[in-house]
Amino acid sequence: MRLGRLTPIHDRRQATEDVENTLVLCLLKSVFPVLKTRTPMTVARPERDPRYRSGPKLIAWIAAASTVPLLFTGGQVTSYRVGMAVPDWPTTFGINMLVYNMWNASWGVFIEHRHRLFGMAVGIESIVLAIWFLAADRRIWVKILGVNALLVVGAQGLLGGNRVLLNSSTLAMIHGISAQAIFGMFVALVVLTGRDWLESNPRGRDDPDHLRRRALVTLFLIYSQIVLGALLRHFQWGLVVHATMALAVWGHAAMLFVRVERRKNTVAELVPSARAMAIAVTLQVALGIVAWWLLRPFDGLPKAVTLGQALVRTVHLVNGALLLGSTVVLTLRSFRHLRAPKRSNLTEPVRLMELVA
Repeated sequence: MRLGRLTPIHDRRQATEDVENTLVLCLLKSVFPVLKTRTPMTVARPERDPRYRSGPKLIAWIAAASTVPLLFTGGQVTSYRVGMAVPDWPTTFGINMLVYNMWNASWGVFIEHRHRLFGMAVGIESIVLAIWFLAADRRIWVKILGVNALLVVGAQGLLGGNRVLLNSSTLAMIHGISAQAIFGMFVALVVLTGRDWLESNPRGRDDPDHLRRRALVTLFLIYSQIVLGALLRHFQWGLVVHATMALAVWGHAAMLFVRVERRKNTVAELVPSARAMAIAVTLQVALGIVAWWLLRPFDGLPKAVTLGQALVRTVHLVNGALLLGSTVVLTLRSFRHLRAPKRSNLTEPVRLMELVA
């Protein structure tokens, strides 16, 4: 009898609790949609970094690849000494450069005009790159790099044009030096927009061999050698200094390569670029020796440029750019994957690379 009286009360309490539980569950479902499924929750596998987009890397690759024939034709202009074959700019003998018939022109005009067309192509690609970076990449500093690339390429075009209008050998030299830097910039953009950069663990391993610092110093030496090479090509100045610096670059790059190979199991990301750097620097020294042999004697007298001389000197220039590019990749990846020893007195270049990585 007593149980019969308690049962209805117990049923009402149970019904109230069921209603409350139902309301709470509905609230949770509205906040956390994953609870809508009645199956047990499973731990999801880690997905690829959503920041990675193939488009920015593709356009950076295209821009970097297009800079190589631009460098080659620019090297030909200097090797054949035809920088003033077309005396006006931005037109070609008063004709729009896009409709000028270069196929019936002289060899010097053909080389100079072709160089201008390649420069225009890289300029268009820089515009596309800047727009694509602004639209597709979420990192503010990458957007800034994209806009900066456009501005630098535009300035490079103006520099080349004023070299013609002012007939300035000094501007021609600066134009050649900055062209190499622009190629290195495009290579850096390829690395910064790549999957390895976005999905790797930043500075996850120690750097007991100081690979980061050695790569940065090697990069500085290579670009310094490019400057000395430009002085030699345009003003025939500093052959001994250039040769001495070449040996220093080769020795430093060789030591860096050996240290990377010694730790290739732990720094596998650095191995391809280190090997490319070693091949390029060895080839560069060999090309420099051949170029010196072909251009002898250095008596200051003007001589006709042969096809072999022009080809070796131009390939020497382009290979220098490839050496610079491989070292840029090695330097960036070393700063991305390795961390510096615990020291408080890092130099300013190293601090800057830390911020980027």
